[in-house]
Amino acid sequence: MTTPHEILVPLTPIWWQTIIGSVGVIAGILFIGKKLDPVKREMLIKAVAIILIARAILVHPYVQYTVGWNMESSLPLHLCGLSAILSGIVLLVRKQLMFELLYFWGIPGAFHSLVTPEFTQGWHGLMFIEYYISHGGIILSALMCTILLGLKPRKGSWWKIFLGSQILLPIIGGINWLLGANYMYICAPPIVDNPFIIGDFPEHIIGLEIAGLLHFALVYVPYGLKYRKAKSD
Repeated sequence: MTTPHEILVPLTPIWWQTIIGSVGVIAGILFIGKKLDPVKREMLIKAVAIILIARAILVHPYVQYTVGWNMESSLPLHLCGLSAILSGIVLLVRKQLMFELLYFWGIPGAFHSLVTPEFTQGWHGLMFIEYYISHGGIILSALMCTILLGLKPRKGSWWKIFLGSQILLPIIGGINWLLGANYMYICAPPIVDNPFIIGDFPEHIIGLEIAGLLHFALVYVPYGLKYRKAKSD
């Protein structure tokens, strides 16, 4: 049995508090990281990594304790769930492909999750805070990789990651079919009010694919412009 989803209505006072709080924490950690010497900066990065990895592990027994863990809702098989796992690991192992997956999957997905929140595990107890640690942590980790560690997407990586990500559709779709689940919102669109969600199954998948392609390209633009400038020099 799936856990009932909860949504937070945009532009309400608590919505503004969560947005401002999330942006403030992310910006504050990045600011502090830039000011620290290399040794202390490395300690900060590893501390954030440990927190994000611990969250990814401990959320499961906590969900079982509060609302009950189940295969249909509790597996980390949404793109943000996969990105949340990567967010802690990539800060430690710093592999280029893992960084690019986090960068292209995570930043657009987490941004929309913060702007139009849908709590797939409900918001009982600490789950409300956990949601913002998880999604804010995705953006924080990706920005720490770029700003503090100097990682950057490779030339043309946006469309390569997009094409490679298509393999997830039949895999996650098959899991959904077996479990009666809706991971990655393949079987039905999210219930939030988002302009990129168009129609019902299956046409909503086309809208999500187009939105994904546009967002991958958008977050690549700063680096694409640099590559183009370097080529022309």
